[in-house]
Amino acid sequence: MSYPSIITQEGAAQRNKQPIIDALSSLIGDDTEGEIIEFGSGSYEHIESFAKKWEKVVWWGTVRNETEQGIVSTRLEEQNVRLLNLREPRVLDISKESDWGSLYKGLQFGVSGPFLGCLMINLIHCCPVELPEQVFEHLSPINARLVHKPLESDRSWIAAYGPWLNDDGTYKSSEDEKFDKEYIRFKSPLLGLRTIKSVSEIAERWGFIEESRKEMPKGNVFVIWRVRT
Repeated sequence: MSYPSIITQEGAAQRNKQPIIDALSSLIGDDTEGEIIEFGSGSYEHIESFAKKWEKVVWWGTVRNETEQGIVSTRLEEQNVRLLNLREPRVLDISKESDWGSLYKGLQFGVSGPFLGCLMINLIHCCPVELPEQVFEHLSPINARLVHKPLESDRSWIAAYGPWLNDDGTYKSSEDEKFDKEYIRFKSPLLGLRTIKSVSEIAERWGFIEESRKEMPKGNVFVIWRVRT
């Protein structure tokens, strides 16, 4: 599937790192141990800050292709980022079954996972509308492959941060409408803002339920889906 990689707007990562850390604190405590994966890690700015904040958690990031992987690896080397709990980025295009297969192999041979949770920052509106289902399907406790089974941990979670439409499909603000039409959809008509409700319906099909929504700066929302007991 051909669609552009849109990570975020310039400067956004620096602005929203602390609000996202604050929101993640409801899921991750100072004594939390385990592994967490982020999809669409971009420049690795976010995940680097998470690894510094929660040193007992092992953080796995993903990028869409080898080009992005090289850019991240170069930045980490040039800036001398050496964190024992931060792994090098894995290639994962969520539209490619071969990439998911590689992730499964890593799990099978003990290289990574199973994961306590999965984080997506500014990802859902930057991929075609059918692809979020790939995420929930592959993380599903029904398949019991990438996340802990419900009784093995405190109910694994998926969290997503970004701009959303209202549940009735309207825009939250004129700024969101402009961002959607003039920036996101201008890049590709396959992309665009979604409703949380539509994604939660997908999540339910794969064993997750929407647990909470937290309003964030500049009209963004932090949404948590939890493995259903």
